[in-house]
Amino acid sequence: MAESQLKQWQWNIQSSQYLGEISAVCFLHLPSHLSSLPYLLAGSGSQVIIYDLESTNMINSFQVFQGIRVHGIICSLSDNALTYKLVVCGEKRVKLFNLSLHLVSNSNSQSQPEFCVDLSLIHSLPWFSHWVLDVLFLKDHCFAVGCSDNSVHIWDMLKSSLVLEVQSPDRCLLYSMRLWGDNFEALQIASGTIYNEIIVWKVSRQHDSPTSTSPVKDCVILSSSNSNFEKCHDQRYKAVHICRLVGHEGSIFRIVWSSCGAKLLSVSDDRSARIWTVHARQNDCDEKREVVGPVLFGHSARIWDCCISNSFIITAGEDCSCRVWGLDGKQLRMIKEHIGRGIWRCLYDPNSSLLVTAGFDSAIKVHQLHASVYKTLELEGDAESEDIIEGVEISTVRIPNSMEHVGLMDSKSEYVRSLCFKCEDTIYVATNHGYLYHGLLSKTGDVKWTELVCVVGEVPVVCMDLLSSNLSENYCGIDDWIALGDGKGNVTVVGVTGEASSPEVGFSFTWSAGAERQLLGTYWCKSLGFRYVFTTDPRGVLKLWRLYDPSISVCHHSGRITLIAEFPSCFGIRIMCLDASFEQEVLVCGDQRGNLVLFPLSKDIFLFMCATSGVKISPLSYFKGAHGISSVSDISIARLSCNQIEIHSTGADGCICYLEYDKDLESFEFIGMKQVKELSLIESVSADDLSNCKYAAGFTSTDFIICNLMTEAKVVQISCGGWRRPHSYYLGDVPEMRNCFAYVKDEIIYIHRHWLPGSGKKIFPQNLHLQFHGREMHSLCFVFENLQVKGNGVENLVDKQSWVTTGCEDGTVRLTRFTPEMGNWSASKLLGEHVGGSAVRSICFVSKTYMIASDPPSMPGLEKRQNAISDSKENPCLLVSVGAKRVLTAWLLRNKGLDEKEEIHPGQKLNRCETGYKPAVKQYSSMSFRWLSTDMPIKNPSSGGRAKIVSTTKDVSSLNNHGNTISNCTEKGETESTACLGNKYEDDWRYLAVTAFLVKCAGSRLTVCFVIVACSDATVALRALILPHRLWFDVGLLASMPSPVLSLQHAVVPMHMPSKGSIQIGNQYIVISGATDGSIAFWDITENVEMFVQRVSSLNIEKFIDCQKRPRTGRGSQGGRQWRSLNSSMSKKRFEGNSEPKKAGDAANSDVLHATCSNSPESNDIDISLNCSQADHNALVESETSRTDSLPEICEIQPMHVMSNVHQSGVNCLHLSGVDCQGSENCFLFTIVSGGDDQALNCLRFKLTPASTHVDAPETIKSTIHDIIVKAAYDNCQNQNQNQTQNYHIRFFNNHRINSAHSSAIKGIWTDGTWVFSTGLDQRIRCWLVGEHGELTEHAHHILSVPEPEALDGRACGRNQYQIAVAGRGMQMVEFFVPSP
Repeated sequence: MAESQLKQWQWNIQSSQYLGEISAVCFLHLPSHLSSLPYLLAGSGSQVIIYDLESTNMINSFQVFQGIRVHGIICSLSDNALTYKLVVCGEKRVKLFNLSLHLVSNSNSQSQPEFCVDLSLIHSLPWFSHWVLDVLFLKDHCFAVGCSDNSVHIWDMLKSSLVLEVQSPDRCLLYSMRLWGDNFEALQIASGTIYNEIIVWKVSRQHDSPTSTSPVKDCVILSSSNSNFEKCHDQRYKAVHICRLVGHEGSIFRIVWSSCGAKLLSVSDDRSARIWTVHARQNDCDEKREVVGPVLFGHSARIWDCCISNSFIITAGEDCSCRVWGLDGKQLRMIKEHIGRGIWRCLYDPNSSLLVTAGFDSAIKVHQLHASVYKTLELEGDAESEDIIEGVEISTVRIPNSMEHVGLMDSKSEYVRSLCFKCEDTIYVATNHGYLYHGLLSKTGDVKWTELVCVVGEVPVVCMDLLSSNLSENYCGIDDWIALGDGKGNVTVVGVTGEASSPEVGFSFTWSAGAERQLLGTYWCKSLGFRYVFTTDPRGVLKLWRLYDPSISVCHHSGRITLIAEFPSCFGIRIMCLDASFEQEVLVCGDQRGNLVLFPLSKDIFLFMCATSGVKISPLSYFKGAHGISSVSDISIARLSCNQIEIHSTGADGCICYLEYDKDLESFEFIGMKQVKELSLIESVSADDLSNCKYAAGFTSTDFIICNLMTEAKVVQISCGGWRRPHSYYLGDVPEMRNCFAYVKDEIIYIHRHWLPGSGKKIFPQNLHLQFHGREMHSLCFVFENLQVKGNGVENLVDKQSWVTTGCEDGTVRLTRFTPEMGNWSASKLLGEHVGGSAVRSICFVSKTYMIASDPPSMPGLEKRQNAISDSKENPCLLVSVGAKRVLTAWLLRNKGLDEKEEIHPGQKLNRCETGYKPAVKQYSSMSFRWLSTDMPIKNPSSGGRAKIVSTTKDVSSLNNHGNTISNCTEKGETESTACLGNKYEDDWRYLAVTAFLVKCAGSRLTVCFVIVACSDATVALRALILPHRLWFDVGLLASMPSPVLSLQHAVVPMHMPSKGSIQIGNQYIVISGATDGSIAFWDITENVEMFVQRVSSLNIEKFIDCQKRPRTGRGSQGGRQWRSLNSSMSKKRFEGNSEPKKAGDAANSDVLHATCSNSPESNDIDISLNCSQADHNALVESETSRTDSLPEICEIQPMHVMSNVHQSGVNCLHLSGVDCQGSENCFLFTIVSGGDDQALNCLRFKLTPASTHVDAPETIKSTIHDIIVKAAYDNCQNQNQNQTQNYHIRFFNNHRINSAHSSAIKGIWTDGTWVFSTGLDQRIRCWLVGEHGELTEHAHHILSVPEPEALDGRACGRNQYQIAVAGRGMQMVEFFVPSP
């Protein structure tokens, strides 16, 4: 569409919901016969969102401001029961709305009635001179507005005018204000001043003329000069001082009145909450009153909000915790489910006992407090450790033959050794004297004990495992199979039959499974059934036993048991858990030191009676340190494909690890991890499938906790003394309503049962709003799926959704989905976290793989082969993120295809099932990334520094006029002094920008991801990640700049033969950088890229030692060991055993130059196991060292051109349009746009042409660039450097600059060559059309709800149709399109 045609059409620009902090909450109470729970109004950005707490669905959202954050919502019930007056305030603005609810017809009379909500503006009040802090509805159709200058304004809703303004005699600025009263005469004001005091005053009617006791300055009457003000001739009012409350030592952020107006609750910067008693009497003197009630201390940071009821006091603070207190000041409960900068708002409804918290992380959590919570103070013990929940039964019991000892117990005493729940009312107990008991729990808390068996010799039972008919098919009429292991090394298998009230022993038999005190574990495997049981010993040997028909005579125990196989672990460490898959023929074990070992499990073992018993089976593979050095607690296996299985494990490092095993490649790889920060030990997780874990059960310190991983909420928290005590738990289908936990303390079994019937009761806690980053975001990028259109040309529904990755200040990386038909963000998942929580500064997505020919002139048909390989589905898609501490992390795309079970916001999931909204007919693509590799400098304290590094920057400024392309290889001994990446000293530098691309050599299995990173020490480095082996190399160093680089872009240009334009002879790789001094530099890295790929492809890179397989979490993953370089980690200890498995996760070094992760953080002092003898290992090291001597050394690459003073200050953002081929000219046109702190936009075009193509003389080029720069660029392109042959010409033209494009610094920019979109700190997004000669014309702008925008990215969805994502303190999607004629 031509520019003249575009101007004839109206632009359409609209924004989606703001995904960020929740700044205001308010209840909307409906008539009790319509709803038992209130509606919730939430202010997020410039919007008001309405939720139905009964169904937890979002009903509607309304835009109430433009660029102003909603920080107050006040609701008042009008004469009509379903019509409300609503006041929304933000900064200095106040708007009055009419909120109407209309009942939607519902055919099902038993279901909850549904309403549609309409919000209409009644009046927008004039701008106030100061911020509005509080609004209160009064009688007689008025409401009062309190401002930060300690004044109160009265608005008459009938006359739509301000009728009165009263100024407090204490004229000072306020941090907080709260109004109380139902009419003007009873109005009381509590003001929190900047002097850490609370001034309590009221407005009093003045019948007589002012006297000396009532100064004129206290009585401020409205001036009639303002047409909006209406003077009150018959009444005069004055401000009357009541008291001054002193005691806080910091700024007072929030004040609330009690319902009766006699008490005040205030929270402050000093981390305390204080209760005050106020008497509504006038004090002529300036009385300073100290706090009367208790002072509440407990928060570890500032307290932002509070509320008070007749039973509770609730506070919420910056430490992300919400605490419930009694009126006596004792803490009853702590809720900590938010992340980031804290909880902004808390709200409590006494009628429904609902507590709502909302914070910076965009989440709205709904809890239900019961009247029994405050009664916990009456219980014995610590109140914080006992959270009484409605429906919980707590009982204490003893085993039948236990005796109460006066003194300490000894090893011969009778006590509980093991517990195991079968279901909510049945528990099995094994004792120190070898007894096995069956316990039936009654509703009264009593237990009916039945003695089942006693092991031979009455020796202690050291381990027990249960396989119930609830979990598998009933076999031989046996309901429960129990395997007991005792201290003599014997295993006893017991079959239990009969009713729960009268259990009977169907059979029992015993055999010797090991030496005395050498049997540590017995394990059933659900997938193998009752016929097979495993035993373990301290040396990591796992034995598999076959059980025969239990009808065989009891006296012939040897005939019932056969030892099938032994599985010796290559680590020789005790096995803690296992899982097996009969279909996949694999067995996976986890040991006490965090290692996973994978064994083959042939079907022949089960299907045929092997003549040879006890055969030893060696491991297929292993993964060392999957959970650091912490114990593995649980393992589960799932099938991905016929040759791939996915494994997840949990451990004592508080992590859920995901691994993948490929049978064909025999690779055992780490693919992801989730940290559950509420748990230090995860015992198990429950899920529909391995990738969608819903609940995690484990321990933190001395507490047992069950967490809902979907809502990030704690379901259960019970103080029990820790995981070392005998304990057991059982979870129902809904753990929030049905869970059991039992533990042993001092010979007593404590049983906690919370088992509510499935009566459809609402489950709490709930999360109403999508949880997002809890801190500011510095970067974002779109992630594109490969398949956008179906083969028949019909648009796929998957195309309409967008995926955006974001990097946050707290080091987290998230993937969020935007669904246009819903106009909202529909899902968000946490991909992972940078090492040590280092801030993420930049992100880029890499999807296209470029080909390099090994020998272009001599390979006929190369183009066809290149296309075949580049279109292969095996080409990886990577996400690269960089940030503080020079952390560089790569993620690999795992597209799971169409899947409706993907995790979405809970409210929207319910919306599908319970309301008329039916998006289920549309399929949503499930996309995720797996962690691939992390690279950062090693920690090696030294007194070295940066003295030699900065010496290379002195002559860069002279390149403006003499920018020859030079590739000077540094000497071997000089590498670490000139290259930042070679600097092995711990420092505080951080990466500021990144860009990357994928390259593959024809005929090679290897793919190389080249990553260009800019560091805060003014260096730009070229790194290489070799896939699939995850090896990092230092390729080159772009010559040090005089100033740090803030933004990076790259261009890959296909170069064709001039005579045969269809034959591609290679690519040109160009890097563009923008620095803090306002300059933009151009670099040619083609020679370095091609030489590196060709050399690496000729090596046997698979023989290199993989240096890292798991991200470092800091929670046991490193085991407290010192960081070491690979050069010093050559431990040559080998594992004992007949055969050596293929390894994963080990770190070692081949002593190669600039290769194999020279800066890996995972290179600890780790023992290594190889598939060769020690001599073979040494030969391998020498061989690979000699091979890598031919690798190109790290070269210093000079810029081919530097443009100075493009901006007067830093180039904050830079973007390059895609390749635009100019037809028969065989040239490529690019558009570069940049934005800086100088508020200016700059647009520049350049053209690349093959060297033999005719190039116009520089004086004929239409350009606004200085002639000397154009001529220098032209001359440089004509010269042939002796070290590099240039195959192209480059020329710059059409430089256009807009000096005041934004009213503040520009932070983000994007272009496709036709449109340019920019954003800045002015909270605006502006749309510019690129003219024929590169000039920019603004056609539209939009005010964002995102405060302090930091990043922008765009996506073309069609012709003149775009999606623009903006991130800062939150994220928002803006859709821009031009209607078709």
